Amino acid sequence: MLDTISDMLPGLVAPVEWHVNASYPLYCAEARSKWFMYPPPYNGSYATPWLWVDGKSRGYSYNQWQGYVMDALRVPADVGLTHIGTYYDTITRNGQVEVECYNSGSDSINAKLEFAITEDSIYYNAPNGDQWHNHTCRDYVPNQTGTTVVLPAGTADTVTLSYSLDAAWDETRVKLVLYLQNTTPQSDSSEPCYQGIAANVMDYTGVAEPSKRYSTGDIRVQVGPNPCRAGCEFVLSGAAACDARIGIYTPDGRLVSNVQTAGNRATWNRNGVSRGVYLYRVVSGSAAVEGKLVVTD
Repeated sequence: MLDTISDMLPGLVAPVEWHVNASYPLYCAEARSKWFMYPPPYNGSYATPWLWVDGKSRGYSYNQWQGYVMDALRVPADVGLTHIGTYYDTITRNGQVEVECYNSGSDSINAKLEFAITEDSIYYNAPNGDQWHNHTCRDYVPNQTGTTVVLPAGTADTVTLSYSLDAAWDETRVKLVLYLQNTTPQSDSSEPCYQGIAANVMDYTGVAEPSKRYSTGDIRVQVGPNPCRAGCEFVLSGAAACDARIGIYTPDGRLVSNVQTAGNRATWNRNGVSRGVYLYRVVSGSAAVEGKLVVTD
């Protein structure tokens, strides 16, 4: 059923399937530990199969799972996740995820960024008759407890994590799954997930290891507000802080907007640019400075 739901909603769900029986070949110890981080949902104990949707226990009835997922997708989200510097090296089988987490809501969020590596199309003739297994959890990075992220209202933060793929995993079937979760059990025993994303690891091959944002020449820039909704203002300082061109780019380098300063200032209007994380580049003669700009709704 999880495969059916995922196929029906491509790009809208970020599934992770835990195999928690140590006697089975698809077993992942970290997945089992993550399982036990939830309050026991079945009469004070644990049972399989069992579904959690956005951190909320949804039981073992396959025929109800799709409805639960569809209901969750209808809930607006104030939190976003965007890959801004993720890469994977097919020679070393090592990589790095660099993810921008942003909160466009009015409440502060204290969460854990969970990073699961999953694999699809694994053949194993399981006792329940299933032979092909997808979304299979292979690893949590750095582990199942996740990485702490604190996002006050209207702010963003970047998380960078290194990872490796085991030689036994088929890299062409591996996904990087990330989700922000409040891991403190709530009164209804849920551990709410604010947002999640899933992407094929091979989408990040050929992407150079990202360099740090840099400044060359005597030019500095202040951007505010950042994150922004309707637009923002750039204020330049330094000897080269005049007659500058400002470009707004997607993380893969596509120019989406540009503006020219008037003196040492420029106002950038969003004008239909989608929410997400962008890079700005300010150029004045031989001087340049780069940074990131978060656009929210």
